[in-house]
Amino acid sequence: MSESGALALGTYFAIQSGDAEAAALRLLVELGVQIAKADEGSLLVLDEERGDLVFAMTVGHADDGLLGQRVPLGHGVTGLAAATGEVQLGAPTFDVEEQERVGDGAKPKSVIAAPLLIEDETVGVLTAISFDRDRRFGRDDASLYGKLATAAALIVRQRQRLAALEKGARSGGDHRSATEARIVSAVGRLSQARPENLEAVASLLESLGMLALGKRA
Repeated sequence: MSESGALALGTYFAIQSGDAEAAALRLLVELGVQIAKADEGSLLVLDEERGDLVFAMTVGHADDGLLGQRVPLGHGVTGLAAATGEVQLGAPTFDVEEQERVGDGAKPKSVIAAPLLIEDETVGVLTAISFDRDRRFGRDDASLYGKLATAAALIVRQRQRLAALEKGARSGGDHRSATEARIVSAVGRLSQARPENLEAVASLLESLGMLALGKRA
C-alpha cells in the first residue's frame, strides 16, 4: 500500500497498513473483485471535513497513482453511493471513474459502489470496476457488495472502538502519573518547609494510607 493509502486508513479508520484490520479489508476488496469478475476494486474512506471520498486501497488494474485521489459526495456512481447510503450500479460519470488505468488506454465501462455504514452513517465506499464493454454488474453483484461493505464496516467499527479504548487507557494512565507527581511534589514541599516535622508528615501519610485501605491504625 502506498503512503497516501496508508495515511488515509490511519487518519479516518484508525487502521495502519501493517494492522490485521488492513489485511482483512484488502481481502474483502480482493474477494469482491474475484467473485464479481471485475478488473479492479477499491476502498475509499470518507473525509467529513472536506466532504469527499479518498482512495485508500486498490487491487487489480488500479495503480498507486489512484491512491489519495478524491471523489466529491454525490458525484459519479461512487459519490452517489456515499451520499445515499445505498449500493449503486452504473456507467462511470466522474473523471476519476473514467480515468484510463490499463495499458491499452481502455476506460472503465461499468461501476458498482457499496457504502460502508456504521449506525446509518457512511464512513467509506467499496467499489468494483469493469473495463469490458460487455460486462454489466447486476443485482447479484449489488447484493454481494452490500454484504462485503457490511463486513468492512464491522471491521472499521471494531478498530475504532479499540482505538477509543486505547486512547482512554492512555489518558487514564497520564492522569494518574500527573496526580502521583503532585503528591510527591506536595510531600517534598512539606519536608523542605519544616524538616523537623518529617516524622509527623510520615505518620500522617501512613494514616491516610490505612484509611484508604479501610484499616484502622
